[in-house]
Amino acid sequence: MKNELLTNKFNSTIMIVIILSFLIISAYWPVHEYNFLSYDDSLYVTDNYIMKKNMASEGIRSAFTHFRTGHWHPLTMISHMLDWKLFGDKAGGHHWTNVIIHILNTILLFLLLNKLTGAIWRCAFVAALFAIHPLNVESVAWISERKNVLSTFFLFATVNCYVWYINKKTWKRYLPVCLCFALGLMSKPMLVTLPFVLLLLDYWPLNRLQINDNQNIKKFITINGKIILNLFAEKAPLFILSIISSYLTVYASKYVSDIVRIDSFPIQDRLMNAVFSYFLYIKKMFLPTDLAILYPISNIPLWQFSFALVFLVIITLFVCRNFKRYPYLFVGWFWYLGTLVPVIGLIQVGSQAMADRYAYVPLIGIFIMLTWGFADIVYRRISGKVIFLIGLIFLCYLILWTAFQIQYWRDTSSLFQQALRVTEKNLLAHLVLGDELLNKNKIDEAIYHYDKSLTLDPGSVRGMVRLGRALNMKGEQGKAVYNLRKAVELDSKYADAHYNLGFVLLQKGDIDEAVVEYTKAISLLGEESDSIKSSLYNNLGIALTRKGEVTEAINAYRKALFINPNHAGAHNNLAMLLMNQGNSKEAVKHFRDAIMLENNFANAHYHLAQILLKEGKEGEANYHYRKAIKINPSFKIIKVK
Repeated sequence: MKNELLTNKFNSTIMIVIILSFLIISAYWPVHEYNFLSYDDSLYVTDNYIMKKNMASEGIRSAFTHFRTGHWHPLTMISHMLDWKLFGDKAGGHHWTNVIIHILNTILLFLLLNKLTGAIWRCAFVAALFAIHPLNVESVAWISERKNVLSTFFLFATVNCYVWYINKKTWKRYLPVCLCFALGLMSKPMLVTLPFVLLLLDYWPLNRLQINDNQNIKKFITINGKIILNLFAEKAPLFILSIISSYLTVYASKYVSDIVRIDSFPIQDRLMNAVFSYFLYIKKMFLPTDLAILYPISNIPLWQFSFALVFLVIITLFVCRNFKRYPYLFVGWFWYLGTLVPVIGLIQVGSQAMADRYAYVPLIGIFIMLTWGFADIVYRRISGKVIFLIGLIFLCYLILWTAFQIQYWRDTSSLFQQALRVTEKNLLAHLVLGDELLNKNKIDEAIYHYDKSLTLDPGSVRGMVRLGRALNMKGEQGKAVYNLRKAVELDSKYADAHYNLGFVLLQKGDIDEAVVEYTKAISLLGEESDSIKSSLYNNLGIALTRKGEVTEAINAYRKALFINPNHAGAHNNLAMLLMNQGNSKEAVKHFRDAIMLENNFANAHYHLAQILLKEGKEGEANYHYRKAIKINPSFKIIKVK
C-alpha cells in the first residue's frame, strides 16, 4: 500500500512538472522570433565589447572587473557571453535561454515547496502562478533580465541546499549553501535578503522555532530568544556575503552615476513611493491590465498614499496577530515585504518608480498566502471541485493577460508605445521611442517625441542631445548646434553631448572645434573600452585627417581598432592613410579586414584593387573593381593593360 502511494505521488509529480513546462513553452513560444531591444540589450549584449572577447581568458576577467552596466554580476555576463558564442546576434537563442531558466525555476519552486509541505496540489498552483503570471513576462521575455531569472535559479538552489543541511548539520553540507548563495549574488545582488527568507522558512514550514500555542509574539521572543540568536548566528556567513554584495552594488552604481541623489528625490517622497509601490504590486497581481516596461516617478496624492499605508498596516497586523494560526500568511507576507526591500526605492537607482521584474521573487510570498489561505478558509465551506474550478479560471485569466503582454515585447517600438498608453509623463519612453523612429529615418516623428520629453523636463540634457541629433539629420545644423551647446552648458561631463556636438561641427567644417569636442568626449568615457569609444576615436581620426594631422589621425584609428577590431570603417580609414604614405602592405591588410567585416564596402574594394593592380595582381584587381562598381556605380574602372 505504501509503495502504491509513493508511486502515485511520483506519477503526480512528473505529470505536474510536464504541465508546468508545457504552460511556459506555449505561453512564451512567440519570443523565439523576437529581436534584441535597443533598450539595455545593447548595453548587455549587442554593443558590449566583452561579448567578442575570448571567454577562456580576457572575457571572464572582464566580466569580474567591469561595471559598465551599473551592476556587479559577473555570472550573468558570463552567461551572456556563452550565449553569444552559441547564437551570435540571433536573438531567438538568447530568448530561449531565459525561457529555459524560467522553466527550471518553476520546477525547482514546485519541488521545493512540495518537499517542505507535502501539499502537492497547493504547491503546483503556486508554481503555476509563478510560471504564467503576466508580471513575470518582463523577467523572461527581456534578454537583459537574464540576471533576474538566473539569480532566482540560485535562490532556489540555495534553499534546497539549506533544507539538505538542516537534516544533518555539518560544515560540508553548509558549504553548498554558501556557494549557491554566492553564485546567486554574482547573478544579481537583489538576493541579499535571502538569509532573512531562510529565517522565515525556519518558522514555517521547517518549524525550527518550536512555537507553543500559548505564546504570543512577545512571549515567544522572550522564551525562544536563544533559539532565534542561534539561527541568526548560523547564517552569519550568508550575512557577510550580503554585505560584500551590497558594497559592490553601491560601488557599481556610483561608477555609472546611477544612484539618485537625496536632494533630487527627497526621503519623504521615497518613503511614499515605497509604500504605494508595495500596494501597486499586489494590485497588478490581481489586475495586470496596465503593465509597462517603465513606470516614471510621479507625485503620489496623499489619499492614495494613505489608502496604501492603511492597507499594508491592516495586513501586517492581521498576519502578526495570527502568526500561530496561519503561519503561512506570516511567512508569505514578510517574504513579500522583505525581498522587495533592495528595490523598493529607498535607495533610488535609476528613474523608475517600480518595475514588474522586481516582483519576480517577492510575489511568491503572496502566491503562498493566496493558495494556502484560500484552501484553508474556503475548503470548509466549498467542495474541492469548486475550489479547483475557481483556481483554473484564475489561471486562465492570467494566461490571457500574459499572452497580451508578451506581444508587446516583439520590438522596442511596441513596448514603449504601450508604456506611453498606460503611464503618464513618461519622459524616458518618449526618448527611447524617439531613438527607434530616428533609427528608422522617421525624423519628424522622432522630433515630436524629443519635443515631448523636453516639455516634460525642459532641463533634460538627454532630450537636448537627441533633439540635436535629429535636427542635424533633418539638415537644420544651426538648431542642432544650439541644442547641443545648451546640453554641454548644462552638463559639461555628459560625453554623448560632446560626441554629437563634435559630429555636427565636423559636418559644418568647424574642424578645430570638432577635434576639441571629440577629445573631451573620449576623456569623459574614462578607461571603459566599448563600441562608443571606438567610434569616437574613428571620428577623431576623420577630423584630424581633414586638419592635415596625418600621424595623429593614424594613431586615432589604431586606438579605435585596438578597442574594437571589428570596426570596418576604422580599418578602411587607416588603410587609406597608409596607402597614401606608401605603406601598401599594411594598407592591403586593413582593406581586406574592412571587406571581410563588411563585404559591400565599395571604397575598400576600389582602393584595394588599385594597390593590387600596381602589384601586378590583375585578376584579383579586376574582381575588386567590378565589386566596387556594382555596389557604387560612381566608381570608374581602371582598365588592366
